[in-house]
This record gives sequence, C-alpha cells and structure tokens, in this order.
Amino acid sequence: MSKLGLLASLFLIVLPAVTQTFKPSCSTPSYPSAKATAIDSRCGVQGSGAEEATQNEAKNNFCAAGSQPMTVAQMAGLQADVQKNQNIPFGNPDLHPLTNKPGPAQDRGPLQALGEGKEVVLTGYVKTARPEEAETVNCGSSVPNQPAYHDIHISIVANPGDAECAGVVVEMIPHHRPSSWNSDLVNQVGGAKLPVRVTGQLMFDSSHTPCVGGNPVTSKGASDPSRVSLWEIHPIYKFEVCAKGDCSTGSGWVPLESWKKQKSSAR
Repeated sequence: MSKLGLLASLFLIVLPAVTQTFKPSCSTPSYPSAKATAIDSRCGVQGSGAEEATQNEAKNNFCAAGSQPMTVAQMAGLQADVQKNQNIPFGNPDLHPLTNKPGPAQDRGPLQALGEGKEVVLTGYVKTARPEEAETVNCGSSVPNQPAYHDIHISIVANPGDAECAGVVVEMIPHHRPSSWNSDLVNQVGGAKLPVRVTGQLMFDSSHTPCVGGNPVTSKGASDPSRVSLWEIHPIYKFEVCAKGDCSTGSGWVPLESWKKQKSSAR
C-alpha cells in the first residue's frame, strides 16, 4: 500500500462515522412525545436527501402553528387549486396524468401560498392504517428496516362508510413518536367507528397522484395510495379519539394513548 493509501486508511479509522441528528427549525417544536426515538440520532430533517430533500424537510416540520379547522372536502378543494397551476409538479416519474411534470416539487413556495406549513385540525374517521416501508424521508436503507423507523400511513374519511379514495392521508412519523402509537391501535379505533381529531402540519406530497375517477392510479403494477387529495396532515402532532362517540360539544376528546388505557381497563 502506498503512503497516501495508508494515510487515507488511518484517516477513516480515526474519524467516527458521520451521523445525522433530527434538529427542528424552531425552539419549541410540537412533538407528540418529548422523548426522543431511535431514529432521532440517525436521520435528519432532510432524510437521505437527493431530489426529495426539500419535500422531506417539509414532511418533518414540527414547527407549524395556528390550529385552523380543516375538512376532507377542503383538502379536496386544495387539490383542485394545485391542478389549476400547471407549474406545480406532482405524480410519480412513470405516470403523472394530472400535471405536466412529475414530482417531487422542490420549490415549495406555490404550495406554501396555498397553506403548506400551517397547523390544521381535521376531524373524521379512520378507514385504515398501516406501517409504511423504507422511504427517503426516514433515510431509507441507512436505518434498520423496522416499523419503528417507518411512518404510519392512516386514511381518514369524512364518514365511516366512505371509500378510501374519498379520504385523505395523515402520517405518524417515527421521530418523537409515542411508543403506544401503532397501526394496530389506530385500526381498533377505526373498527369501533369512533370519530378522531388529528392535529398537525398541512403539507402536499407531490411524489404521488390522487385517485382519478374514484380509483387509484396504477403504474407498472403498483398503485399510488388511495386518496382524494395529495394534501396531508404530515406530521401528526396530536391524535385524539372521541371515546364516547359524540364530541359535538367540544369535550370528550382523549389522546390515543389514553383511549388505549381506557379500553384496557374496561375489559
């Protein structure tokens, strides 16, 4: 080995591996749990970066404020607003029937003008919930391929009987996620047909296409996630359940983790 090669080897041995840490842009982030999770010391706000770096940073924003009410119908309306602006790219590279160019949208300015980055509160019903697979937002293959390092994808509909293509997506991300938040528990809420109230950041996932004609768009045998709009609540700050089934007076909402305890004690 040459002297240069030997020096390079020693340099690699002495220096520790570079790690990312999750650092929000504000001093008082709205974490669902103050306790850090394993991914927080291994994956930063831009995930594994590349062309989705800007979108990943938007997905990891715990600094939104405002708490304005939002409905599924309003999120569908925001999708229509995006489609009026052909300069906003969205859809996967192979098939993007509703726009001139596929996503991801790297210039978030037009989306921020429509509301991305605001804190919203959505009320509805859980249609289904499932763990996501490895994604660039969570550093892909650079972290363990385990549910604790993946998002939890949740479909929310306005009425329990609505199709998934009529609903929208909300995401529990792995950063600062309470240990009790999991897809099984969320699906139990959905099975009980209890209203839920989701608080978090409004963001536009431009790497997909919404349902067209009531059906998900399929490319190369794979379908885009079913939803009426690409506007999501991502990340979720609070996930609450109407434990008694009627919270129209504004009271009766309990955090998901508290509903789990109530459910267990009632057995």
